[in-house]
Amino acid sequence: MNRGRRLTIQQSFRFLVRLGQSGLIAGLVALGSCAAPEPTSPDAGAKLFAHALDEVGKLYIRQVSGQALVIAGAAHLSAIDPAFRAAAGPAAGTLITNYNGNTIGSVVMPDSSDPQQLGELLATVITTARRVSPRIAAFPEEVVDQAVFNGITGALDRFSRYSPPELARELRAARNGFGGIGVTLDSSNDEFRITAVEPHGPAGSAGIRPGDRIMVIQGENTARHSRAWVVQRMRGPVGSPISMTVARLQPEQVVDFHFHRDRVILPTVTVSRDGDIAIFRIASFNQSTAEMVADALAKSGGRIGGVVLDLRGDPGGLLEQAVSLTELFVRHGPIIATVGRHPASQQYFAATGRAIAPDVPIVVLINGGSASASEIVAAALQDVGRAVVVGSASYGKGTVQTVLRLANDGELTLTWARLIAPSGYLLEVHGVVPTVCTSQLGDNADALAIALQRLQGSGGSLAAQPRAALDERGWTALRGSCPARPESPPADLAVAEKILASPELYASALRFLPPATNLVRASPNTPSGLSLTGPDRTLSSEPQ
Repeated sequence: MNRGRRLTIQQSFRFLVRLGQSGLIAGLVALGSCAAPEPTSPDAGAKLFAHALDEVGKLYIRQVSGQALVIAGAAHLSAIDPAFRAAAGPAAGTLITNYNGNTIGSVVMPDSSDPQQLGELLATVITTARRVSPRIAAFPEEVVDQAVFNGITGALDRFSRYSPPELARELRAARNGFGGIGVTLDSSNDEFRITAVEPHGPAGSAGIRPGDRIMVIQGENTARHSRAWVVQRMRGPVGSPISMTVARLQPEQVVDFHFHRDRVILPTVTVSRDGDIAIFRIASFNQSTAEMVADALAKSGGRIGGVVLDLRGDPGGLLEQAVSLTELFVRHGPIIATVGRHPASQQYFAATGRAIAPDVPIVVLINGGSASASEIVAAALQDVGRAVVVGSASYGKGTVQTVLRLANDGELTLTWARLIAPSGYLLEVHGVVPTVCTSQLGDNADALAIALQRLQGSGGSLAAQPRAALDERGWTALRGSCPARPESPPADLAVAEKILASPELYASALRFLPPATNLVRASPNTPSGLSLTGPDRTLSSEPQ
């Protein structure tokens, strides 16, 4: 449903060709030890690091020294063996390595503008480290590469990161879907019991049920195998055949199944109803998020009196999905803009007039865990006067990362742009501050009454001030008046439903923040570098 249209940030806001960059969630894994395979050639390592350094030089939100990144990467090998040290030498542009306090190498680094030479230098440092350090030599190449990449990205910003191949494959599957059968596993007690089945997925269509225990996959018994082994066997190319044997308790029997894999996308939206109010709980933003909300709206047949978008704890995800979701509720006008150093990062996103529910009253719930894509939705709907935002101040992520697939099948996630809300303020650090603040309320019977009193008396409060007009002191005061809170108390939803039930309250709340009609044009003085990924988050269970 990627229907949002991207535009360059110009005063005329003319429509241009859509670009293909998006932000997404990435994660890190801890270093571990295992038997080391024979490392690949230094040339392969040199090319891997050269490619990464080249992309950082071209895309990262600010210009950085390639020499500084090489030093940071080499120095991080001490995470594996503290006896190995790499640091800048006393002479400018030199790299000194030592082991157990003894200098083992000193080299003049190549010019920082040549990523190929810098990549070769990093590969040489790794070869030297393996030669002198038995500990580093004992680790597989993937772990050593990860240590170096962690050093490189650690010298950038907290949202730029490297994901090794296995994690990168899981992240790509979470974002874009994968060939699978559509079940969720509980692998505790050395069993592989199915806890959920996608209603229209391959397994559900074949007749597999929640509670079934997987015993055999593709003719191999699952006993004594790991969860990763079972997941790997269940995944495969879309359309490929799979056979499974499950044990069923009611009635007690063993059942064989033969069917075909299909594309599986992790569900991120939970829909519920309270009378004529539709409540959408959005856990993150992947390729299916906006479509799931659109389908639920379409199936309602117009019988919705109000919508709650619960984005509390939502760490974000794909930028295009945030734009597409916002478009469901907005006919025309700005949604978000991005500014960065690379020309392709200068973009403007506007609604294209294809809204499904442009007039339905909306309340958006946020908290301190709402970041990135969820902040885009909340800020856009608040700024254009389409929603009342309830809860606590959001995380303040405000940057967009682009994700690059590397030759080793890993991923390099780089911050490359900053987000500008429709009213013209940067989401980075500032985040979204609710119209109705509940962050300092308890979860009791008095909370609702107090929140409504705040709403009715907030016309002259900090929350009613135009965001774009605030200086840093003003932003500090505004966020301080509604501090970020990690919890998601039921009182937030009660406030939302009360506001939606009263047209007078809803209209009054919308008037506190005048709608933004023009996005501030990016200027040479506008900071560059936005990101759409939120705080680190690991999926505890995922459909396979």
